[in-house]
Amino acid sequence: MQSPSVPTFEAPLNFMIRPKEKPQVFMSPEHAKANTRTGEFRLTPVTISDARALADQPKLDREGFELVESETSVADFFEPGIVEQIYYPEVTRLLIKATGAKEVHIFDHTMRVEDEEKRKRFGTRLPVLAVHNDYTEKSGPQRVRDLLDPQKAARFLSGRFAMVNVWRSLGETSEKFPLAMADGRTVAREDYIGVDIVYPDRTGEIYQNVHSAGQRWYYYSHMKKREAVLLKCFDTATDGRTRYTAHTGFPNPHAPSATPPRESIEVRTLLAFG
Repeated sequence: MQSPSVPTFEAPLNFMIRPKEKPQVFMSPEHAKANTRTGEFRLTPVTISDARALADQPKLDREGFELVESETSVADFFEPGIVEQIYYPEVTRLLIKATGAKEVHIFDHTMRVEDEEKRKRFGTRLPVLAVHNDYTEKSGPQRVRDLLDPQKAARFLSGRFAMVNVWRSLGETSEKFPLAMADGRTVAREDYIGVDIVYPDRTGEIYQNVHSAGQRWYYYSHMKKREAVLLKCFDTATDGRTRYTAHTGFPNPHAPSATPPRESIEVRTLLAFG
């Protein structure tokens, strides 16, 4: 039971309306431009709690997300090559320590920038404005096969593996446009809708989410650059731990007007547990 002392507010999140046909997301080849989607969506007011104030802090295998202290030596995430050279090894060390994974494979990262001029200058993406989870029962294993050589893929697929995003706000910019995450234990299996995600060279699959009354939503207030959120997007384990985490960006109606536009980075990873 959540303590009544935990700060909460109401904000609308963008949920899919249960479709009659399989929806599609068409990924823009220009990162600075928004993707297009089929299907219907509805902004639904939900209560969002500040997970930072919870006495029992969320855990990756229980709620599906976790806040960790994670210093970085990267001064400028927009400098070409620095993310791969410096930040990827930092993320690898963080995940091994935080999850006990035996092997970490980082396959890409995305910078999300709210400011239009800066987004166009660096070719970065907008924050996502629809409740979703990045992988499905079908696309999780397929992504392993697509990304890894056959021997390494067989190693990952032979045991438990998970797909975890490492999300970091670049300073306190996320207060204006934070990341909302649902407690995975409160999202029913039927709340996940399989959606084709169409790239110029391939078609993958994600889950988008419909709203149901039992869902419980959280965010972390005043995130610092020295912090990161671990977000579970897929897990082969079927022993009761959370396997997916519905999440979305949303405009915070209570952010101070002087809050700068959001800038964030998310690193996508495969974890093998041996």
